Amino acid sequence: MSRTAEYLTELAEDAGIVAELEALTAYAALVGSAEYAVDTFEDAYEGEWDDLEDFAHDRLMETDDEYRAAMESCRGWRPSLDMIAWHCDFIHSGGYVFRSV
Repeated sequence: MSRTAEYLTELAEDAGIVAELEALTAYAALVGSAEYAVDTFEDAYEGEWDDLEDFAHDRLMETDDEYRAAMESCRGWRPSLDMIAWHCDFIHSGGYVFRSV
């Protein structure tokens, strides 16, 4: 284990977020600071998805009644999403989705 990984693991243990160490490592690489990553991880981490579009679809299914109704009435249909807008608030890195904080 590298010194950076050991340091990040130590910070994660102190913050109580060891269970998501792989996601935290991806986030730290993204933001460039282990300390900032640990401080903001809980607010930023959304979960694991194959890509940002899958995350956006799942989020809309959970939160938007009209979108969900359209999807349920037209099985097999998947609308195109404005991914530029989603990229303004979220980023997909290493298989994980993080919110901009």
